[in-house]
Amino acid sequence: MAGVIIFETMETERDHNSDRELILKCQAGDGEAFAVLTRRYYQQAFAMAFYRVNNREAALDISQDAFVRIYRNIERFQPEKPFPAWLYTIVRNLCANYLQRQRKRWLVFSDYFSGGESAEDSSLFQSAGDDDAGESRRQLWEAVNRLRENDREIIILKDLEGLSYREISEMLEIPEGSVMSRLYYARQRLAKLVKAGGVI
Repeated sequence: MAGVIIFETMETERDHNSDRELILKCQAGDGEAFAVLTRRYYQQAFAMAFYRVNNREAALDISQDAFVRIYRNIERFQPEKPFPAWLYTIVRNLCANYLQRQRKRWLVFSDYFSGGESAEDSSLFQSAGDDDAGESRRQLWEAVNRLRENDREIIILKDLEGLSYREISEMLEIPEGSVMSRLYYARQRLAKLVKAGGVI
């Protein structure tokens, strides 16, 4: 683990600053501004990592490592650019490195959510009043995990994270039209997998 990110939970005046203002303050050596930036995006970073690696402890390490790297390189970041896109790129790369290291030990995503906290038990994909909701969520998660990386990525960002087309466009550095097209075909492929019971 690269190190634990520790920050106060008490709201400060800087909590109301824009990302650009916080980044400029960070670049000027303001440690409190970095703590605010971390508070603002830590849960999002963790969720991004968790959806990719399906392991809570690894996701914690990855999200913490992401902010360590941001702290070390904040002076080189251009404040005019969207911070979430930079954060997402770092988290995605760290997740890719983690999965590559794990490939010799287990088939990526095949033994999904084994042990520990299970993402399928979260509020995502829950259907209130449905007696078969648990099994439906399990099948849906299995299908999501069997998607190609690009399809899984776009499904996670839009349907799980609830990001806008614009936000996804900035994160993936592709036009909004491409986001819509990729999402459309990814959803079609996901629907086919779910209908087939998650078997390709």
